Amino acid sequence: MRHDLYPLTFFPIYKETIWGGRQLARVLGRALPPGLIGESWDVAAHKNGTSVVDRGPLAGRNLAELVEDYGDELLGRAAVWGRFPLLLKLIDAHQDLSVQVHPDDEYVRALGVETWGKSELWYILHSEPGAWIIWGLRPGVTKDQFARAISEGGEAILACLNRVPVRPGQVFPISAGLVHALGAGCMVAEIQQNSDTTYRVYDWDRRDKNGQARELHIERALEVIDFSPQALDPAYHLERCNRHFRFEVLDKPADQTLELGGLFQILTPLGGRAEIVCRGIVTELAAGQSCLLPAALGSCELRAEGIVLKCSPTAPGEEARNS
Repeated sequence: MRHDLYPLTFFPIYKETIWGGRQLARVLGRALPPGLIGESWDVAAHKNGTSVVDRGPLAGRNLAELVEDYGDELLGRAAVWGRFPLLLKLIDAHQDLSVQVHPDDEYVRALGVETWGKSELWYILHSEPGAWIIWGLRPGVTKDQFARAISEGGEAILACLNRVPVRPGQVFPISAGLVHALGAGCMVAEIQQNSDTTYRVYDWDRRDKNGQARELHIERALEVIDFSPQALDPAYHLERCNRHFRFEVLDKPADQTLELGGLFQILTPLGGRAEIVCRGIVTELAAGQSCLLPAALGSCELRAEGIVLKCSPTAPGEEARNS
């Protein structure tokens, strides 16, 4: 191991959106830029946003460069993919997000638009009273029925959607092919495959500041939506997500040893004091601040007063066993 690797933290990449707000400042104390901030990409190495290290000897280097320079020392067994495989973001839905769906690996590779499709998982960080999400279609909705509802618009589309009330601490796996949307008043941590391909089905008939409707992707969406009966089963979607990443909620780990097992990990504490101790170096983390543990560190000690989210890639070779 090269001795300049250590627990890595990054500057957030803030994304202004039509549906964003200012909750990242109010709930997590973030110093936000002006505007409606809908997303904070906190660990990312994508063409649409790449994280830059904010402290230590590697400060100023971006994650894509580090993957290229360090390879398996950073990624561990995930280095066989040649790219950073995950993306972690925080999302603040001040208004409803579009009703949307993501494609799988096979679909995007056939189009030549991405390396990976987009399976993801939401952890509800905060929700206003009455907040909800769209999680799938209602039982029995077929492709033909949904296509007809989309052509009719408005109430016909809403009648096909499965609306679920939410509260903080809930976990929702969203594998490729599941229709979904965040409703207003939700804030989530999202772990996903390293992809940014989204097909919008419905955008609540709203207009942007120029009076224009956002682009929809009806044909593509209907091609990738999973209309099978098991698409309403959370266990089915969790199994499919597990082909790409593992997610765990650690409850107040006062002094826990994390064995990395030949793979990198991403930690995100959600409240109270948190610190990582590795080779005598202490890395303090603020609430909602993510930290990337390079695989070559081997193990670290985690001390936290609140919940910590832990994410890691699924090891190469384990994807088939999780299918």
